[in-house]
Amino acid sequence: MTGDLEAFLVERIRDRGPLPFAAYMQLVLYHPTHGYYRRHARTGRGGHFMTSPELDPSFGALWARGFERVWHALGRPGEFHVIEVGPGEGGLAGAALASAGGAFGDALRFDLVERSPSSRERQRDLLAGDPRVSWHAALAEVPHVIAGCLFANEVLDNLPVHLAEIRDGTLVELCVSEVRGRLTIVQLPPSSGELEAFIGRAGLPVREGHRYEITLAAESLVSHAARALERGALVFVDYGLESDAYASRPLGTLLAYSPEGADDDVLSRPGQRDVTAHANWTAVRGALERERFEVTGPIPQRVLLRELGADELDERLKTRHADALGRGEGSRAVRALSGRQALGALLDPGGLGGLEVLVGVRGVPADVLQRAGL
Repeated sequence: MTGDLEAFLVERIRDRGPLPFAAYMQLVLYHPTHGYYRRHARTGRGGHFMTSPELDPSFGALWARGFERVWHALGRPGEFHVIEVGPGEGGLAGAALASAGGAFGDALRFDLVERSPSSRERQRDLLAGDPRVSWHAALAEVPHVIAGCLFANEVLDNLPVHLAEIRDGTLVELCVSEVRGRLTIVQLPPSSGELEAFIGRAGLPVREGHRYEITLAAESLVSHAARALERGALVFVDYGLESDAYASRPLGTLLAYSPEGADDDVLSRPGQRDVTAHANWTAVRGALERERFEVTGPIPQRVLLRELGADELDERLKTRHADALGRGEGSRAVRALSGRQALGALLDPGGLGGLEVLVGVRGVPADVLQRAGL
């Protein structure tokens, strides 16, 4: 045994039978005591990974411009809510609220959807009791938003996925069982007809022996998001693929991550490592369109951040750095240089700039985030 969660899983399988991989992934990540997200700060300086909102306030400041464009397109309503799903350490909300001014700053509200009590406490500490911020344990608990945006940064890749394969022309589901106390994968008949239906509606290539990552949870998130927001934009930022790209990925994209690195042994050290699978953009787009959203993207994050003013921000930081050096203000010069380096990381196509953004809109133009001067 490598830990309490593995012992729990083995005992549960012995009592109730093998787990669909989606149920296993749900427990590995979100078990209330031993799940990865309950035991670790995933993001930020004290976490295992650095996401865009925690890297530097410039990310939130740039997205505040994007939210303001949507606000303008909606007719400058008196309240504009950003529903952030999986808000990490609260970096996006903090930076966006700090940078938003004027009538938009007065209208801006954040609804943070965070299931982890410890994460909520860290977010409250960062946001220092800002009355414009509310917390909710689930998206279904957010009061209906008339005008706003839903924002989900690197959330889709951590939603549980079912695994399935075609074997001898028949669809089988890959489930987690145990043999002599060790977790193992077994093939069983599909636990639901929805698995085969997903493969069809997402247009996944049917290949003998190929592994399918069936993201029913992502479709469910889109449905809940659509019900939560009447008019505005749904924004998903993630690593993703279109369905046809899986033809060249016979084993899919499922990986386990830790500070020591990444591998595909997703049954090892459950609860001690992050488990992710790429977003399926074809499936997410289809779910948005079924909810009557117009969809744009995916757009590379670096491209959209430039549309929101990243290059202008870099020029201002460059000028500030030169001015500080000329005045002998070392700490100010260091801050400007650090800001430029962080901005460079956000735009790096080999790093965070390689993330993609899929946007669904209702009641505003499809290119609203790319239209300046509204």
